[in-house]
Amino acid sequence: MSLLLLLFAPGLFAIYWIIRLQICLSRVRYLVDTYGLSRKKIQPLKCKEVKKLREKIDELRAANDAYGLEALIKPFRA
Repeated sequence: MSLLLLLFAPGLFAIYWIIRLQICLSRVRYLVDTYGLSRKKIQPLKCKEVKKLREKIDELRAANDAYGLEALIKPFRA
């Protein structure tokens, strides 16, 4: 049984990281497509920071705060 675990563990670990990477890339793609942000300016951000940025954008959109939204997005625009 432990031999099977040793054989399948790297595969499961790789699948986990591939799924995590795809989720992060999807978040970046959404921000680039929807708000016209630059991939090069978003690239240094970690996945958690991209998630926080999207949550802040969603909060500002829900509050109809156009000036706050523009101030948040402006540094990341192309």
